[in-house]
Amino acid sequence: MNEEIDEYDIYHQDFTTASEWEVLIARLEEIIVEWNLSKIKLCKTSPEYTKKWLAKSEDIKFRGLSFTLTYNALEPVKSQDSEKEPEEKCLLTEIQQCLWDSTTNFMDNVDGSPFPVSNWFGLKRYLMLYPKAPLVDGSIIKLIMSSVNIAFSIVDCGIPFFVKIREHWQHTYLGIFEDNDYKISFDVIHLKRISNQCSHLSGLVSLFKSKISSPVPLDAVVISTKFSYELKDSDSFTWRKRTHSNEFLSIDGFDVKKLIELPFGSENNPLHSALLNAIWPHFRESAIVDSSTFSDIDPIMAPTWTITLKLRDNINCLLSEIIRKVMNLLDRDSLLMDVLGLSKSLGLVNPLNKITEAPITISKLVKAAVGRNTHFTEFKGPITDDLLMPLLYYVFPDAVEDDTFPYPKTLEIESKKDGAELKLCKYVKTSPEDGLVWRLSVTSARLMDAGGLPYLAHFWYEFTQELQYRWEHRILVPGEPTLYLLAGRERDLGLLLDPAVPLVAPPAAPLRDKRDARSDAAPKDCRDCRRSISKTNINVTYL
Repeated sequence: MNEEIDEYDIYHQDFTTASEWEVLIARLEEIIVEWNLSKIKLCKTSPEYTKKWLAKSEDIKFRGLSFTLTYNALEPVKSQDSEKEPEEKCLLTEIQQCLWDSTTNFMDNVDGSPFPVSNWFGLKRYLMLYPKAPLVDGSIIKLIMSSVNIAFSIVDCGIPFFVKIREHWQHTYLGIFEDNDYKISFDVIHLKRISNQCSHLSGLVSLFKSKISSPVPLDAVVISTKFSYELKDSDSFTWRKRTHSNEFLSIDGFDVKKLIELPFGSENNPLHSALLNAIWPHFRESAIVDSSTFSDIDPIMAPTWTITLKLRDNINCLLSEIIRKVMNLLDRDSLLMDVLGLSKSLGLVNPLNKITEAPITISKLVKAAVGRNTHFTEFKGPITDDLLMPLLYYVFPDAVEDDTFPYPKTLEIESKKDGAELKLCKYVKTSPEDGLVWRLSVTSARLMDAGGLPYLAHFWYEFTQELQYRWEHRILVPGEPTLYLLAGRERDLGLLLDPAVPLVAPPAAPLRDKRDARSDAAPKDCRDCRRSISKTNINVTYL
């Protein structure tokens, strides 16, 4: 009697479902096509490249392992010729030339690429499949490499493809590139123990000649040698931080040297690693003896030394911090009167409040009648007079009889000579050293760093008041740069405030006398206060 067999107990294999291996191959093909890396779509190679590396990346999953596929390429120099060049011979020639260049230029330091294969094989662009966890299983490595080979041949990829294997610190890579006639395999060997033959130069030369297997005697081998010494543990060294003080704020004595001494340096050790290379760039094998028993190679006697410093990311520098504080003022919308409290000291009221306020009551009329006879409070800025006056005398040295900090007689901006023609540096806004703009910038930056926005606002207010006084009394502003045009042209008047300003003006009065002269126009109740601010000297505009 035949037993009944349930059809659901029969094993069925669904061949229409893609396996993980097929999904990996399809994913690699999709990314390569999306990045236009096939030989047909690759752009024409550029003869010149910058030192900046461009990168694209995509994440890939396979059997619970996480991979990152990255495309790294040197940024080419922009040119008008942007035609395509899909010829395979050109792509193969580029790789062959890069391999040859890497043998002659291996003395160069790290080129900035995220992976060393570009420096080892002289590559300008390549693909890298990088596992997040170390890839040490031999079967998984073979499966990954077979997937890469299949995807590479299907899409006809035009650049080398590498896979990172073994531990991350070993820098071991496997790579491929192929076309219709050639196939190139990029292999990296990591030796756990160096053999005796590879520990000296004579053994390496004999190993090199044995690999050539030439039936005829070979000429002398030309050798280049580089000894590298890398310092990685830079944190163990004490970093001497340059002390930064605000001693110029002391009222005991104004010191210009302390004022113009801007803080410079890094707060912490900016050095990540240092690489010292002792190089013998070119010599014949018979010129130097290096064997297991004797060696002529002494790093101290190397003809060429190079050092490469690798800095940390996000370095906190003192001068950059001061500049950042000043540049952040561009995003602030605070009013000068609000920062210094001028509105409260002068009793100014926003006229918009008068329009939108409630009807007048008897209590408000009584308060207004009582406050009509009150005096305005004296304005006192955050900077004391003993410190403020030396700062103003430093910016306007002609306002004091004993000219302690005079401006130089000639203030010239840096210029560049192009043959016989003299060109001004118009590519950047600059000012001559020790000029008016230079002194104002340095003083403002130091005050902003020492006392914040109130200190800078107080100094800026006094500076603009002095400019207003000089404008009204037709007094020249000192510290103007000396600019002359070429070929006997007239003086460049672009830096003058107005063409009506005379080139010859009476000598400027002392700054204290001008402050006293301005106070004559002030109300009687605040005339006795030398640092008080007259109501007629402030023009408030509401938008």
